[in-house]
Amino acid sequence: MSNQSTSPTFRTGADAAKGGLDITISLSPEEAAALGNEASTLADWMDTVLWALALLRNGRNHRGGSEEVTPETLFTVLNDLDHRLIPRIEGIRDAAIRRHHELGGSLGDLALAMDVVKSTAQSRRNVVLAGRDRPSTWERWATDGGPQRPIDQH
Repeated sequence: MSNQSTSPTFRTGADAAKGGLDITISLSPEEAAALGNEASTLADWMDTVLWALALLRNGRNHRGGSEEVTPETLFTVLNDLDHRLIPRIEGIRDAAIRRHHELGGSLGDLALAMDVVKSTAQSRRNVVLAGRDRPSTWERWATDGGPQRPIDQH
């Protein structure tokens, strides 16, 4: 978490809704408006990330009727992560790389932020910038929003 935002808050034990851990992420009014209805859907997919990690680590599914991890259980995990979340995260990353470059960010700073060597950061930036006039669908989603919500183009 950066120092530019409020850290998530945690409530554990008997005080948590299910007796485990509640995590609260607060968005400013401007952030909430920018995300619109997508905030709820994205939060649900982020919940899948934590649920999947727990079931993979403990080998049990503590949601629903059976504790057994099944192919059907993993269908939800794979669909939410691979089909829905990963492309969006990649779009956010690519949009951030493009904007970093547009703002004059150095290759060294990009490498440091990505925790990679300069040549890797340069290669990743070059891939993003190769589509200079045609950002990917998910990069456009990251900057312009989903198809269900028009964006005010100031």
